[in-house]
Amino acid sequence: MYKLIAFDLDGTIAETFPVILASFRQIVLRYTGRQVTDQEILATFGANEVGMLHQLIPNPPSDALEQFYQQYRQNHRQLTAPFPGILNLLKVLKTHQIRTPLVTGKGEISCQISLASLKLTGQFAPILTGSAKGPNKAANFKKLLNQYQLSPSQMAYVADTVGDINACQEVGINCYSAAWSVDANADRLRQFNPNVFISPDELVDHLLKRL
Repeated sequence: MYKLIAFDLDGTIAETFPVILASFRQIVLRYTGRQVTDQEILATFGANEVGMLHQLIPNPPSDALEQFYQQYRQNHRQLTAPFPGILNLLKVLKTHQIRTPLVTGKGEISCQISLASLKLTGQFAPILTGSAKGPNKAANFKKLLNQYQLSPSQMAYVADTVGDINACQEVGINCYSAAWSVDANADRLRQFNPNVFISPDELVDHLLKRL
């Protein structure tokens, strides 16, 4: 039985990718005069925004990161709620005394901005964030297993990418693939993971049979 089900943020809790992409496009244009493509930005994912910024703007000025956060906060005003069904999913898990941490590739500050904008501050604990050096989710999963003295069978992760599936497999925990973003590719996710869900409500129905 699960004791802990952790969550990704971007593309899982809310449709944040448009906010992220717009913010990086605006900051790169401001500092370099270059129109960066979404694919160039997406290619830097895995690192947090500090690492992403250094890949997109070589030797960025000292104020570039703070300017990014200001732009991100401003753009987030257009996104103030999570995906439909997320609040109910969290409520169901907490009713069954299941811990709900957040494990995200975002940095701490951008994570706080998103949670505040989505009115989700305090909904997740603990919150483990990304690294400027690159992907660190598997390491953070291990931290949670050690912190709560759990076996891998007692933990699962809800997330939206193939990379997340791979990180879960590395540690031996179940991954529930979230395919409810507008950009989700459920068929591709199913190539790597049989547990793919097209809505939070569908995941609730699945989990209630197992909690």
